[in-house]
Amino acid sequence: MSFLNKRLWPAVRCLLFLLVLAAVVLRLDSFFMLIQEDNLCPRYYRYPKNTFDVTFLGASLVLYGIYPMELYRDYGIGAYNLSTGNQSLEASYYLAKESIEKDHPSLIVLDCSRAWDDEESMEPQYIHYITDTMPYLSRNRITMIRELAKEGENRKALLLPLMAYHSRWEELTYEDALPQAKEMVYGAKVTSRLEPAVPFEEAQITEHVVSETSRKYIEKTIGLCRETGTELLLFTMPVPGKNKFFDQHGYDLRASAAREVEQIARENGVGFVNYLEQSQDLGLDLEHDAMDGEHLNRWGAEKFTKILGRYIKDNYEVPDRRGSGGAYKTLDADLEDYPVSRMRDSLRRSLFLRDYAATFVSDAGGADGQAVEDAVVLITLNGTVDPEILTEEDAQKLRSFGLTQDLHSWTGHGWLAVIDGGKVVYESSPEEHTAADSGTDGGPADSGSAQTGSAEDGSAETGAAGTEAGDFADSFEGTAGRVRYQLSSGTVDEESGEIRSGDSIFVNGMEYSTEDRGLHFAVFRKSTGELMDACRLNIHSRALSCEHDNH
Repeated sequence: MSFLNKRLWPAVRCLLFLLVLAAVVLRLDSFFMLIQEDNLCPRYYRYPKNTFDVTFLGASLVLYGIYPMELYRDYGIGAYNLSTGNQSLEASYYLAKESIEKDHPSLIVLDCSRAWDDEESMEPQYIHYITDTMPYLSRNRITMIRELAKEGENRKALLLPLMAYHSRWEELTYEDALPQAKEMVYGAKVTSRLEPAVPFEEAQITEHVVSETSRKYIEKTIGLCRETGTELLLFTMPVPGKNKFFDQHGYDLRASAAREVEQIARENGVGFVNYLEQSQDLGLDLEHDAMDGEHLNRWGAEKFTKILGRYIKDNYEVPDRRGSGGAYKTLDADLEDYPVSRMRDSLRRSLFLRDYAATFVSDAGGADGQAVEDAVVLITLNGTVDPEILTEEDAQKLRSFGLTQDLHSWTGHGWLAVIDGGKVVYESSPEEHTAADSGTDGGPADSGSAQTGSAEDGSAETGAAGTEAGDFADSFEGTAGRVRYQLSSGTVDEESGEIRSGDSIFVNGMEYSTEDRGLHFAVFRKSTGELMDACRLNIHSRALSCEHDNH
């Protein structure tokens, strides 16, 4: 017995070591991999089997254009969006298999907008979007890697992403280990990016544009759904209009492919809807509903999701899952938080001031004002404003938040504001500081919340908004729910008394502004203390671009 123990114990220890090592490697794999915008959403695998009745498949048009939570809110449809950036119809076929094995949905809705694509296989980065998220030992994951990767491609990096992202090891910081915000939009990507478009001309139809690979995998998906008793709806996503990102030629190509897909659907007895050719009749606002011409933003997606949901309810037997209990308790709870998560994601994906402002205006003025009511917005100024860059029109976008000062004409350093529940509870004003300096009643100096200063030579200057006041530094502090904040804008040199650039946003003891000049926004959820967005608006760049830091 002792002899066997001596022989077996080293083997057991070795096996245990290998198991622990494998667990560590798999954990590190997810830690080191890049967080890509167009990845398959990992939360899908956290739901029990047979949760979702509808699965959406396709590329980024579906990713940004269909919101499952809105389908659940309006129609009780339990759905998940399994689209990814540049997802080919071949990849959609394998994801359909994955979805059927996990949930056996009653309906799969497949976008065929990329049927014209004649590439024989996906580029590795787009395969990573899908396979990095799937369970490692998933049969469909391994098959997808084998079938989609180019012949001779090093498949090891796809099978074990740790190898693909080894160059990222030196870039990792403490923030990479912090938990990411909870995803509550069921695979969709919410964005408020705005890029106006113009209508298309009548499409010029060309024959035989659907690639052989696309035709093959559309037909294979039809066969898969027929074999498993799953309904299949083929469709083409609408495209709002043409602009610098998407031209008439691209529209003609997709319109031509859509005609051929419709014929394939008819020959195989499955449903098809050509929303591409209906784009101009869907009530889309070309000034407001396009993210980049090709993709819908949140307002266009909300409109289209409602239309598509109505079509599904009218033509397919999909149950209303609201209030059903079980796994749907999670959907019910997420639906309550959906306005907040939609606003959070919308802010975080804003690229420019116009996007940021549109989110606040929409969420404050909409029928569901929960997100704004539960938010406190902290804004500070670091530096001075260049009126040639922050124009009067742009300043009006800032005033759409409820602010009163015209930052286009602001000449000093000391400006900050607090918006609590959609109402401005404090905003710097030169008049108040002039009153405070002269010893009159009112103003932030009376509340002990502001510091005042003067011009370097001690004389009064014409301040912001044409008032007679010196430059000043300002500060304010308060509490909103679970958010305790201290703000400052402008600093006072201890030796000269000169006002200089600088700002700070402290919330619950943590700093949320940077040393970079610009307007700094920090948006928090009052009920939980959660950071919804931390953003610097670069008012020294004519693009008025947003830079986000949400760790």
